[in-house]
Amino acid sequence: MSVARFLREHWQKKPLLVRGAFPRFRDPITPDELAGLSCEDGVESRIVRETTSVAPKKRGGRPWEVTWGPHEEARFASLPDRDWTLLVQEVNRWVPAAALLLDRFSFVPNVRVDDVMVSFAAPGGSVGPHVDSYDVFLVQGQGERRWRYHTKPTRDTRLVPDLDLRVLATFDADADEVLGSGDMLYLPPGFAHHGVAVTPCLTYSIGFRSPSAGEAWASFAAAARETSGAARLLEDPPLSPTAHPGAIPPALLARVRAMVRSIDTSDAAIDRWFAAFATRLKPGHAIEPPRRALDERAIHERLARGDEVARSEEGRWAFLPRPRGALLLFVGGEEIDVPAPAAELARALSASRRHDGRALMRDAKSRAARALLVRLFASGALRFARRGSG
Repeated sequence: MSVARFLREHWQKKPLLVRGAFPRFRDPITPDELAGLSCEDGVESRIVRETTSVAPKKRGGRPWEVTWGPHEEARFASLPDRDWTLLVQEVNRWVPAAALLLDRFSFVPNVRVDDVMVSFAAPGGSVGPHVDSYDVFLVQGQGERRWRYHTKPTRDTRLVPDLDLRVLATFDADADEVLGSGDMLYLPPGFAHHGVAVTPCLTYSIGFRSPSAGEAWASFAAAARETSGAARLLEDPPLSPTAHPGAIPPALLARVRAMVRSIDTSDAAIDRWFAAFATRLKPGHAIEPPRRALDERAIHERLARGDEVARSEEGRWAFLPRPRGALLLFVGGEEIDVPAPAAELARALSASRRHDGRALMRDAKSRAARALLVRLFASGALRFARRGSG
């Protein structure tokens, strides 16, 4: 199936199972490495254990047990042979080869990308039937996982009460498939699904999120507070003695409406806000500058010998067109004004996570392009990749 047909017929409309989507798939991480990652500070992870088959009354009658990381290594030695799952968020931040999975989905704009979550499940491991609020591609790594899912949007979204997980109270699937290595299942938001490990297995969840209307309005309002004129106080209209202090004078309401409408809500202002909002750094993320910044000559020498350049995974990359061939580049929420001679370089950098040094040199012949490279390396948004790192 072509990408165009997938976007037309399935994206945010209905699920799609693709057998052999990733032929000869190689896991970018092993179960032991994933467990080790979950023991690190700053890595969001959880262990989910289904306890319905192991005397739930002894566990307070709760059918699911959730333990948040960072975990102790000894925790894994104490786990049973089945019915548990380890989930680690944002593995693309820590494992370069996992980040490269995202480039396989570059037909979706960067601003929609969330992360690569990786789960390891022992046989029977699951997080229960649930509904997600985002688009997800479920890529199967080693082992097998059985997916039961709805082929139409889920109507009954009632949850089992008093759980740390959002588990559906009722779930009757109308599709039932076992995925092996390299198989992939796409699910739009709002379609219930339930994955259960058949054998010990790794699953890669490529998530794509959209903001809610309330979240967007709150962010736009916060951004508007930083604009010029936002600190201007409301001025009363000419007042006369009032007979009803509780009444709001129409002239005062007119002033309020005018003040609120004075905030710049032009298309250009909303576009720039959204680009910064959609590429913003998440809590706990930071684009760290290098201890020693490279100057233009050092960067040029390394590009000339073909060293590979990698983007930071801490922030998303996107751009907006500007007049006369220029553009605005957004990296981790920061807006960078890019003149026309450097625009092709900015577009190339936004297109993928890894770049051949010699190829970048072809897009960095102008003074403006070279200055952009120096700025991005100095901020930590770009770095030279370690040899053999994915």
